[in-house]
Amino acid sequence: MLTDNRYNARVARNSQDKSFNLFVYGTLVSPAIFQAVLGKRLVTNQALADNEHVFYARRAYLNGYKKISPDNTYMYAVPDRGHRISGYVICDLPGSCLAALMNYEGRNYSRRRLNVQTSHGQVKAMAFVGNVKQLEHSFGYAFRDSLKQEILLDKKIDAVIREAEKEQLHTNEEITRRAVAELSGTRIRDIKRRHFEVGGISDYAIRRSIKARPLPDYQRVLDAPAMASLASNYLRMVIRQVVFNQFEERIRREFRYELDQLPQAETYYDRINSSLIALRILNQNRSVLDVVIADSLGDIDFKSSHLIDYVRRAVAAADALYNTSSVRSHLAFVRGHMGFGHIPLGAELEFSNIGHGVIHDPQGLAMSDWMYDGFLYFYDFGLDKLTWKLGGHIDNHRVKTPGEPRRGFFEVALGNLSIEANISKPITRDPWVLNQLIQQTREFYEVTPHSIHLSMQLRHQRHPDRDRLLPLPVMKCLFAIGGDPVRSDGGKMIIRRLSPGEILQCDPKPGLLFSEISRRRTSQGQDQYLPAGTDKEGPFVQQFRFLRLSRHINYEPIIMGLKGIQLSLRPGTLLTPAQCETHKRHRDLFEALLQWGQNPSAISRGDIDRFLSYVQDGLMSERRGKPAHNQAYIAWSTSQLSDMLRRFNSQIESGLAEEK
Repeated sequence: MLTDNRYNARVARNSQDKSFNLFVYGTLVSPAIFQAVLGKRLVTNQALADNEHVFYARRAYLNGYKKISPDNTYMYAVPDRGHRISGYVICDLPGSCLAALMNYEGRNYSRRRLNVQTSHGQVKAMAFVGNVKQLEHSFGYAFRDSLKQEILLDKKIDAVIREAEKEQLHTNEEITRRAVAELSGTRIRDIKRRHFEVGGISDYAIRRSIKARPLPDYQRVLDAPAMASLASNYLRMVIRQVVFNQFEERIRREFRYELDQLPQAETYYDRINSSLIALRILNQNRSVLDVVIADSLGDIDFKSSHLIDYVRRAVAAADALYNTSSVRSHLAFVRGHMGFGHIPLGAELEFSNIGHGVIHDPQGLAMSDWMYDGFLYFYDFGLDKLTWKLGGHIDNHRVKTPGEPRRGFFEVALGNLSIEANISKPITRDPWVLNQLIQQTREFYEVTPHSIHLSMQLRHQRHPDRDRLLPLPVMKCLFAIGGDPVRSDGGKMIIRRLSPGEILQCDPKPGLLFSEISRRRTSQGQDQYLPAGTDKEGPFVQQFRFLRLSRHINYEPIIMGLKGIQLSLRPGTLLTPAQCETHKRHRDLFEALLQWGQNPSAISRGDIDRFLSYVQDGLMSERRGKPAHNQAYIAWSTSQLSDMLRRFNSQIESGLAEEK
């Protein structure tokens, strides 16, 4: 039997004069490693290649494979029909390179000749893919199993957290380590996300990500005059959030099997059901949580302490409050009420104690938020690191990513995987679950709710018509249901979401933030490896942005209604300033809707019936021309919408009667 080295030498002799194409996707993508292994330079500018010492690396894709990294160091391509691997193909390498390649790759790889796709067509290339049998022998079956990979990755992260605790805090306590992990939340999130996106992440990258920066602390604002009135409010939010995080993590760990049995596909955000259960438990026990928070604020001195002291106290409080039987009860409740659906759904919730004033008065000169000052100190209290599980961030309608302190809405983007990378996943296909998440999240945060953006993936993904209008009566029905019809200070009925300072754009040109079609990016690699404009940038999603966030609104039938309207009428983006400027029909609709919103009239029975008919038609064709919900549920939804419109008409008619 030939040893590996003797076999590789024989291959080298036989292939000495035969050039070959090579597809690389792992460590050999690095020009430095490529040169160290083969003595050849790698360039991505074809003009610099001489095909003797310098070779051109052309972007290419290998279909039917995915990358994994069971040792968190090297990448292995293994067969998977639903995936593809991004890499480079290097053409016409001399045969003398083959032996060095085989020695470098080792027995965990197998040599294959495969078709790879380039911008100029398919190319036959040699690729070193994972030797599945050898990988099973070397790593066991864990290299196939995402759960086992997650467990192994958690152990590596825990080890680095332990190092960070000792180096930065000089302690060795489990509670403190968990507090350090809380304040490193977004870094740990990104490590795990990147591990599963690219097939692995090195120990060096884990250590550098967690330990490169100090833990967040409020020392920058410790002596700021505003802290005398604001600090306790921020710290209340910190403690509440940490207790939620600890509950969610423990539910996800202890009830992993039960959660995996719930009807939720892998393409959805995987923390939604555990988050919903944690929110339900904490909201039902609000008074107990309030006592814990008050005790913590009373026992810890703000001036002489640090943010980690409050986080550590919250971790301990979560352990004391957590009750397994309560989790089991709420899990059964959620399981018993979950429904079905086909269209992926999502939501973003905006909170502000001064409404849109936080956007129009960024310096805080005219309006005052006595609790948070427009969340100006959000980052000083580490809340960007703590609220990530629910997608928390500050949005001033110009910048969302963490950075300089600024005033803005506290926004909860459910399903967001990274604010910085602007990537997210849908959270559910079930309107009941989405409504529960909206209401439980609204109740959890001690901030005035303002508005909600509901998103749903488009069924027709090929070139959606962004300029398609909705009929004016349909727009009226939607605003009557969710646009916050109220009496103005003068006693007149108005649609508040159509009033100045809400979703109207008037500067410099008029527009209306009703809905927007855009692409959702679900992984960071999508913009790195795919040309702009391709269908694989991410699915098209429509976001409806006109709804008020309120405890008085049941969003379940509204979600069903918007889904039906989207499926039957396929509206576009409504209404941009450019549309209003260039399209007379858009401008006419905008002006008619605005006029109605300032002095709304009752909606005719015929318009209501047509609206409900559009909803019904769309829902009856949701899944490949057939309904995704049972017909009784669809009938319940349209009945609820009809009742909402009837109540709106009653409001209008009673107002007219009073005026007479």
